[in-house]
Amino acid sequence: LLERQLRAYVARQRRVGVENAAALLVDVRDLTVVASVGSADFGDPRIAGQVDGTRARRSPGSALKPFIYGLAFDQGLLHPMTVLKDAPQAFGAASPENFDGEFAGPLTAQEALVRSRNVPAVAVGLQLRAPGFHQFLREGGIGGLADAQHYGLAVYLGGAEVTMRELAALYAM
Repeated sequence: LLERQLRAYVARQRRVGVENAAALLVDVRDLTVVASVGSADFGDPRIAGQVDGTRARRSPGSALKPFIYGLAFDQGLLHPMTVLKDAPQAFGAASPENFDGEFAGPLTAQEALVRSRNVPAVAVGLQLRAPGFHQFLREGGIGGLADAQHYGLAVYLGGAEVTMRELAALYAM
C-alpha cells in the first residue's frame, strides 16, 4: 500500500520536478518501522532507485526548526507569542537569508516557525543554553555528527545531515 501511495504521489508531482521519493511509516508507541519504501522505483537507475532514501544522510532543511523552538520554550527563553525579528542581520561573518529572499519584519515565534524564517531560527538557536542544539541532536540519536564547530550556524538551518529514520525518531519523542 505504501509503495502504491508513493508511486501515485510521484506521478502527481512529476509536473513540478519530483521524480523520486521515500516513505517511512513508524509506530510512535515503540518506534517500530511498520513500512518502509526507499525509492519510487528500485529498478530505475535514472533516479538511483537502489539508494534507500530512508537510510541516506540528507540535509533536513527546516525539518529541525521545531526542535530549536521547543528547546527554547523548555528553557524559558521564549513562548509562542514572543516577538522576534526577521530582518537582515549578521551573526559574525554569516548573514542568513530566507528561501524567498525577503524578510517579514517583527513576527511571533509561532509565526516565525510556521513560516520557516531563517534569521529568527538562528537567533533563537544561538540563545540556547546547555545542552544546546547540537548536543540535543546527538542525544536524540542523530549519528555521524561532526563537532558543533564544523557546522557553525548551518546546524540551525539544516546543515547537519540526518536520515529519515533518525528524523522520524526525533519527531516520535
